[in-house]
Amino acid sequence: MSDLINIDILGGDYEFTLEVSGIWDEFQFNYIPSNLPDIYKKILNHQPFSVSEFSLSNYTMMLDRNIADMCAIPVFVNRGFRHSIIWVRKDSEIESIEQLKSLKVGIRDYSQTAAVWLRGILCEEYNIHWSEIDWYANINQRFDAPKEANLTLVDDDPEKMVINGELDVYIAPKPMDIQKTLDQRELKPLITNFIEVESEYFKKTGIYPINHCVMIHKDTYKKYPNIAYPLFLAYSESKKKSLKRRLGSTLLPWSDKQWDNIMEVFNNDPHPHGLGEENYRNISKLVDYLFEQKLIKQKPNILKLFIEGSQNWRESK
Repeated sequence: MSDLINIDILGGDYEFTLEVSGIWDEFQFNYIPSNLPDIYKKILNHQPFSVSEFSLSNYTMMLDRNIADMCAIPVFVNRGFRHSIIWVRKDSEIESIEQLKSLKVGIRDYSQTAAVWLRGILCEEYNIHWSEIDWYANINQRFDAPKEANLTLVDDDPEKMVINGELDVYIAPKPMDIQKTLDQRELKPLITNFIEVESEYFKKTGIYPINHCVMIHKDTYKKYPNIAYPLFLAYSESKKKSLKRRLGSTLLPWSDKQWDNIMEVFNNDPHPHGLGEENYRNISKLVDYLFEQKLIKQKPNILKLFIEGSQNWRESK
């Protein structure tokens, strides 16, 4: 056992990653639940890591700029529907998505994966182009936005600016406001029946939007070229055990539906790994959005986003 290679893995605190830690071949994987913004800051600043969760859109953007010092495996640890991330004040007169044109929309980071998905959905589903919205974001951005984005950088918190009436709409998967009790909250979702809307979106497209996947630092991969598939197996087996436990809101897109009903919608697995047809279509759509939104200069070959040979990996049932 002393000859085992210890590999630390950084990622979110998910129920379905509880058993990623363990021995796989000659590796001792140590999963460390971490604060995702801290992880991202570390990776974007090119600080060392071995294996980590990271934004799929930001990774694609880094590859496009030839600044990525990591390689991806098709393990998709974070997904989310995006119709529910549009927030307005409780007293707002904004009642529909169609009203977003020319409004002042706040967001912390313009290039975050959730925002890329939302802008694509607004364009495809509601005929609202991202260039028709006035965007306001924090002054410290991961990447520069295209000039067509009408982006204004602000020193203040965009969420507070919406609450104070300086902006009209706030885009965020989890605004700070939802940590308050219901009666104290100052924001509400623009789409109140978002579960119904998102369910219909999935039935129509088959897409449960992928946000994050697992990255191996190039130095780690160069030193241990056989690490990738054991990592895939560790995540897959941990998720399989989680599905059997039937626990954990981090595995399900909606908390208001029964487990069996959700499993039926998603063919018994909301978070499939690998590069099967479903995930390939999902990633292709995200790449289309990145290109259309001028966040990348050219579309990459989807298979080349991931470690060679990983298109043949399959999860055990």
